[in-house]
Amino acid sequence: MTYPPAAPPVRPAAWLPDPLDDALVRYWDGQRWTFHTAVRQVDAPAPVAEQTIKPAQPALRPDVAAAVNRVRGMLVGSMKEVNLLGGYLGAEEQVLALTGAAGEGQGVLVCTNQRLLFLFVGVIRRQFIQIGWNQAKAVVYDRTSRMFLVYVTKPTKRAVPAFAVRVGNLSDAQVVAQAAQAAAAAPRLDVV
Repeated sequence: MTYPPAAPPVRPAAWLPDPLDDALVRYWDGQRWTFHTAVRQVDAPAPVAEQTIKPAQPALRPDVAAAVNRVRGMLVGSMKEVNLLGGYLGAEEQVLALTGAAGEGQGVLVCTNQRLLFLFVGVIRRQFIQIGWNQAKAVVYDRTSRMFLVYVTKPTKRAVPAFAVRVGNLSDAQVVAQAAQAAAAAPRLDVV
């Protein structure tokens, strides 16, 4: 007597260690990995000799840590990008504000003293968009669509933004937009 092949084991939906970053947990929806991540909580390790202690994750730059502390919305799904942000910033560049945003995936929208940028690092693809202050002509946040738009031309009905990301939290979008307005003389802020 032959039996049908056994079905593969089903893993229930749960927060599991991220296969790409040991410092994070990623949500498994029962069928596939999602873009939602969070910082992994680990138990305190047993005391070891002081010479062998090495930090698992480098500390955030002070300007990045301060911007993270000012975020009113949630950065769920964006902490991996926040942790990687230091590698995308110049030595003289200072982060003024940031918030979670959605482009091709859930990432982080950042305003620095030199530019606006969006960073998303996914399992399969990556998205990095940047606009320097000498290129930006306008920054617009549309309350209806919750889209944060950056233009390199005068914003008109036909103008196409240089980049557009969705920011769900209005107050965080306004903080980033106000930081952008303060950082650059050229862009003006429109909230519609």
